[in-house]
Amino acid sequence: MDIEFHYYIVYIVALRAGYDPHDAYLIAFSSQHTDDNNKRYEIGEGTPDRYHNYISQTLNILKPAKDLLRIHPIFHFMPGTKDEVFVDSGRRRDGKLHLLNTLPKNQNACLLLREALSSKNLYRIGVASHMYSDTFAHQNFVGCNDSFNSMKGAVEKVIPNIGHADAKLNPDWPALLWKDQRLIPSHSKIDNRQRFLDAAVGLFKEYCGSRARTPSAQDVASLTKELSEAIGEADDTNRLTADRIGRYKALIGTHFIEYDQEAWFKEAIDRKMGFFKWVYSWKGDYKMSNWFQFQESVKVHQRLTIEKLSPAYEMMELVNF
Repeated sequence: MDIEFHYYIVYIVALRAGYDPHDAYLIAFSSQHTDDNNKRYEIGEGTPDRYHNYISQTLNILKPAKDLLRIHPIFHFMPGTKDEVFVDSGRRRDGKLHLLNTLPKNQNACLLLREALSSKNLYRIGVASHMYSDTFAHQNFVGCNDSFNSMKGAVEKVIPNIGHADAKLNPDWPALLWKDQRLIPSHSKIDNRQRFLDAAVGLFKEYCGSRARTPSAQDVASLTKELSEAIGEADDTNRLTADRIGRYKALIGTHFIEYDQEAWFKEAIDRKMGFFKWVYSWKGDYKMSNWFQFQESVKVHQRLTIEKLSPAYEMMELVNF
């Protein structure tokens, strides 16, 4: 998924679940920023407030396996439980199973999202929402370099088999129709529009449940109708257009805030050129800043997720994570 779901649609879903406009914005920003948080910083070098952030995405898919396993399965390719992945092959032609296979709405993803919702920490809710939603788009892929991800084709042969790299951006576009050649014929035609609507409804129900609200069938139907009309008809040339953005903004309403991936960083941190490098320092009460609270939530999410995935990592003899 990309900004179309992780920001705009999450923003809409949070509002429809009853979050006020400011809280919905914080959740949506944190959800999208999980993709944009791809650079490590050292803030306050040489001071008592020295701080290093963790990244939740990487632009370098050729990082060592250890690094990728602290990012991709944690934030973007959440595996199902052992019981789930040993039963569900995703209807692959080769019948293969994988301990790290991403399954939609799997037990690990649901549990982590519910824990985040219980914490009432909006930044953590946003990070967990990103992870949960990606289980729908990234289903049948694993977040490491593995032949399980490989697809046929001359170009695909030279692309590392990491995540959905062989499928390019096909799984991430909300209205795209495409074909997953790894699956049996009756399951190989993929309708992203339906997957994304399922993700939105699932997220909506989880949000409502955490707020002691049981959504009615009419609530779900109304949300589905709104998003279906905003996304538009599925086709094989899907792109994010100004018209679609306009429809999302209309659903969010007058409180809509544009996404600026640098906004929170600039609010919290000063940058000056030092001796051949940038030097970063905190502004004011940085522990109350959006950027700091988001980064702390990334660390909490990573720690809790690694605890849940460690049995699978150990079974695969992957250590020191």
